[in-house]
Amino acid sequence: MKLLVVVATREARDDIEAALQSGGALGFTEIPGVLGEDSSGPRFGSRAAPGISDLILVAVDDGRLASMREALAQVAARKGRRLHGFLIPAEEL
Repeated sequence: MKLLVVVATREARDDIEAALQSGGALGFTEIPGVLGEDSSGPRFGSRAAPGISDLILVAVDDGRLASMREALAQVAARKGRRLHGFLIPAEEL
């Protein structure tokens, strides 16, 4: 099992959530309003650095990982930008 961590722009969030569900996610946790900076620049929700991101966490069993990756890649292609996603090994308690 893996923990999928996706940092998404607020504008892409709905598409990403739909992609996760179509990829087989049984649920997810969202942390809205995270701030930071990436290759596109800072996103601090201010006039100087507008924009805000959301953090989406999904537990994914290894059998659904390929379909989840494909669904997220399709969102990235439609939006014309790279998604920031990370996989962390996870164990269910």
